[in-house]
Amino acid sequence: THSVEKDLGVEFAQAEELKLNVNTNRVPAVKRAVIERSLGKTLDVWMSGVELALGEFNQLDHLPHNILLCGGGSSLDSLTRELQQSDWYRKLPFSRKPVIRHIHPDQVVGIVDKTGKVSDHTLITAMGLLRVGMDTILQQDSTRANGSIKERIDRILRV
Repeated sequence: THSVEKDLGVEFAQAEELKLNVNTNRVPAVKRAVIERSLGKTLDVWMSGVELALGEFNQLDHLPHNILLCGGGSSLDSLTRELQQSDWYRKLPFSRKPVIRHIHPDQVVGIVDKTGKVSDHTLITAMGLLRVGMDTILQQDSTRANGSIKERIDRILRV
């Protein structure tokens, strides 16, 4: 978003809106080329980061061939396209070309969206953090199972 903000001379909120809608007709064609060029710079850095992060798993013979994306930034078509179409994975110990897709909320085990408002990958990180928090609560309270989940969360947050 910073590069879009800088290259178009707009405020952060507008740059974010333009970035997320670059492939829709909500963004004028004149601005689309500038946005894509700006995002291209960031995409190169992001791809290097993916390679570096996956390279840290040097204890594994092979990396899993499914890569699940989440978060609003992963909505960028250019990012998904680069991961799916380029040969970035050849430098890493994959046994075959990885399959790139977005994780769906119902794939987050143990967390259910009762509001019905979480319908895509953009809030998966928050759902994952909720799961980690719940696991932590259950682990800490396994010896004393008193109180509701809310009461146990309140106890943990009183650090």
